[in-house]
Amino acid sequence: MRIRTPKKNRSDILRTYLQSETDLTPKINEAIFKRFFEILEKNICNHVSIELRNFGVFKTKLMNSRFGSDPRSQKKIYIPPKWKVSFKASENIIKKLNEKI
Repeated sequence: MRIRTPKKNRSDILRTYLQSETDLTPKINEAIFKRFFEILEKNICNHVSIELRNFGVFKTKLMNSRFGSDPRSQKKIYIPPKWKVSFKASENIIKKLNEKI
């Protein structure tokens, strides 16, 4: 049986962050939040591994080109090489995730 998990998008996380942070104005906090994600995106696009202590590691990996098949027609198709982003959660996050089982 699959358990449906709730989804949160970036705006939901921003709203939660702005409610919890009251030391600076909401405009400054929003700018900090957006800038963090811009820096994260820029480094991932430059293929830099990003390690956030006690959270996890983002890495990019080049997937080689290959031949696959079209599921409708079963014809062979060429799939070009592409970059993939992977995330490995830290042990702390995995422990917290599995505490409630």
